Amino acid sequence: MNMHRRVIAATILMGAALTGLVLAQGTGTPPPQTPPTQTPPPQTPPPAQTTGQQTAPPRQGGAGAGAAAAPQGRGGGRRGGFTQFTRELAAPDLLLRGKGVYEANCASCHATDLRGGPNGANLLRSAAALNDQHGDLVGAAVAKHSPALTLNDADIVAIAEYLHSIHATMGSQGSPPGRNPTGVDLNVLVGDAAAGEKHFGTLCAQCHSVTGDLKGIGAKFPDARALQNAWVAGAGGRFGGGGRGGGGGGNAATVTMADGSKVEGALVRKTDWLVILKLADGTRKSIARDPNTGLPKVDVQDPAEAHKKMVLVLDDPDNKKMHDITAYLFTIK
Repeated sequence: MNMHRRVIAATILMGAALTGLVLAQGTGTPPPQTPPTQTPPPQTPPPAQTTGQQTAPPRQGGAGAGAAAAPQGRGGGRRGGFTQFTRELAAPDLLLRGKGVYEANCASCHATDLRGGPNGANLLRSAAALNDQHGDLVGAAVAKHSPALTLNDADIVAIAEYLHSIHATMGSQGSPPGRNPTGVDLNVLVGDAAAGEKHFGTLCAQCHSVTGDLKGIGAKFPDARALQNAWVAGAGGRFGGGGRGGGGGGNAATVTMADGSKVEGALVRKTDWLVILKLADGTRKSIARDPNTGLPKVDVQDPAEAHKKMVLVLDDPDNKKMHDITAYLFTIK
């Protein structure tokens, strides 16, 4: 009996132990895990405090440096682009002083026109002179000059500003100074608008009308010089869209075939081997050509022919008729 009870008790204890082991495996707390390391998000620096003035970014090297921060005021021959065209020019009295100092101390080697010579570099293409702002780079070059130059800081600044004034008049692609004069205000509105209206009726009204294709032409060209250039040259779409008949397509062309028949249309393409016309119905016609004979013959109408003849009529020593018509067209708003 006692032995039987002991066996039962041992069995109960073993079952309890197994049950506890199973529960421990099923619901036990997993070992703690180390959280993965997280990279903090990048911090955005706070905006700089301003005091009502904007600080220009540091000027980098290169001929176009400083263009974005160029001050307004007296500029070079044109705004935008390279430093010499965006850098503000100095006052006339400082430029005059710089010219005198340059001619007395520099022109003997660098030439009066800045082109240089056997003993001096070409200052029209000098990186130091082109990138200089107000004597910083020019001053550094003068400090290393051989033979030494005895110039004070004011003289160096004056020379630098004078060089800048010459650079500002240079054209593109290294063309010589003087192509873009500074400080010049050209006024072409010097004609008589009433007389221009009469000339327009005689010379222009056959193809153009101020109530039709040229309606409001003066408002389309706020710059009188651009208006004058456009109407004298007959600049197509820029000048009213090509007359009363409108525009569109290429120039009118006539192809004369070997049998004498003709094909007319707007010229699309013309080569020694091929001519392509756009016909009145909108279709295209390709015609082969003989490069040795140039046949069939292709006659292309020059849309500026009328304007070329008109310019001959306008020709006079003072260009009075031209200026009169410009003054009249400028009033058509």
